Amino acid sequence: MTGTTWILAADGTQARLLKGVNLIKDGRQNPEQEIFRTEVRKAQDIMTDRPGRSHSSVGPGRSAMDYPSDPVREEQQRFAAEIADRIDDYAAKGEFDRLVLCAAPQTLGDLRGRLSDRVRTLTTAEIDKNFSSLPTDKLISSVRSIMFDA
Repeated sequence: MTGTTWILAADGTQARLLKGVNLIKDGRQNPEQEIFRTEVRKAQDIMTDRPGRSHSSVGPGRSAMDYPSDPVREEQQRFAAEIADRIDDYAAKGEFDRLVLCAAPQTLGDLRGRLSDRVRTLTTAEIDKNFSSLPTDKLISSVRSIMFDA
């Protein structure tokens, strides 16, 4: 497996892009890394207003209303879109030959929906596991074992 392999490990709030990984060579590697982070916030921190209350159709009661959407989920999707855009830019410049995506299942789906056709053709593996917090050596060995020992 020659050429330039990159590994993206992501979840909804953080991602790490390892550039120039050798999946054949065993042992310690020190690839260049790019880190992506977004602030972890709760729905009430994102929304400036409370969702409000409504009056009951019968009687004097009032009840809380829900937010019309999930603001935390929307931020996670926006984060995945930013990562996908960056990877698309790198692919357009021909900076890598192969990409291995490792992401929490929901984030992996978000990335799939945002990556360009060019990046999808360069993607050699998709691993639906959250490896974003693993140390570099453990991340590389986990990817290697999944790809070659399976």
